[in-house]
Amino acid sequence: RLVFRDLYPHLVAALHRNDRARPAQIDNRYLEDVRQSALVLLYRLLFVVYAEDRELLPDNQEPYKSYSLTTMRGEIADRIAKLQAFSPTLATYWPKLKAVFKAIAEGDDTLGIPPYNGGLFAKDSAPILDRVDLPDAVLAELIYKLSHREDEDGKPRYINYRDLTVQQLGTIYERTLEYGLLYDKDSDTVQVDADDTARHESGSYYTPDSLVSLIIDKAIGPFVEERLQAFRDEAAKLAKDKRPVEARLALLQGFDPALGILELRICDPSMGSGHFLVNLVDWLADKALAAIAEAELIVDWSDKPYRSPVLASIEQTRTDIIRQATVHKWPFVIEHLDDRHIVRRTILKRCIYGVDKNPMAVELAKVALWLHTFTVGAPLSFLDH
Repeated sequence: RLVFRDLYPHLVAALHRNDRARPAQIDNRYLEDVRQSALVLLYRLLFVVYAEDRELLPDNQEPYKSYSLTTMRGEIADRIAKLQAFSPTLATYWPKLKAVFKAIAEGDDTLGIPPYNGGLFAKDSAPILDRVDLPDAVLAELIYKLSHREDEDGKPRYINYRDLTVQQLGTIYERTLEYGLLYDKDSDTVQVDADDTARHESGSYYTPDSLVSLIIDKAIGPFVEERLQAFRDEAAKLAKDKRPVEARLALLQGFDPALGILELRICDPSMGSGHFLVNLVDWLADKALAAIAEAELIVDWSDKPYRSPVLASIEQTRTDIIRQATVHKWPFVIEHLDDRHIVRRTILKRCIYGVDKNPMAVELAKVALWLHTFTVGAPLSFLDH
């Protein structure tokens, strides 16, 4: 409601009003450029507040803290509480915001930020954003409304994006497909047109969680069970084998169910903002970890416990991430490096693929997957496959 009642219309109008290179004749192509730029800026802001509130960006540590959107949100809220005005012509927040976007795109070891290198932050993703200077009055209102909602008693309440899911960020994109833009000649403004023709024409529909879970279970569940059963059968055969235990355990690794799960290749041929793939990553990670534990229980004929080769791979990945983060002085949260996080990172890199006819949907799906499975030092571009 906040995005569609206030933020999106405000942003669309502001970009058009402050675009020094806007054409004399406002045509559909320009309106699409405005729409694209508004979406990119909205999602960049959502990306940063979500990443900072979840401590994926070091907004509690200097020197990044001074540049952070969290600090900017606090400063703007303080000024509004003191009824201080913001300039409608001067732009002091906009350059700071662009600097944060640049650091996220290209990395800055001094600020403790690796290069994330994602299409959402690429310069060519929204040319209008490169040439506008959004004044403080515009940006302060935008950031304040992004950060607060009105309580029933009319008081502003701070929004912590930590509690949002990336699926909810995805619904924002799905909803924008329902809205075209209109140019009003009389007022010389660009406005949002609440028309759902665009969504119907593109065949874009939001799939509810319950249906996503059912599809995953029925479509991919049998492949997982197949790999577990192959391991059970081989373990039962090797239990009666007379060769040394070490040799039998080595042979069994070729049938490891977790390894088999991580060799699956799954493609969503119409992925939208990645709702199905986000759920799939979690589901596959849980199945792989459960398979590691189950395989150990199945091999009850060896004094030496069976150990999935996936565990060694997890350890190696964790060591590599910590080493790289230490060399570059990138802060990291150790909880982001537990087994489940590392397995999800592997699934992202090896198992899942997605297609969409809308390039923006592809970028937002990558952002959703990256935020959902965050591990330090993994650039957004490692999802480019």
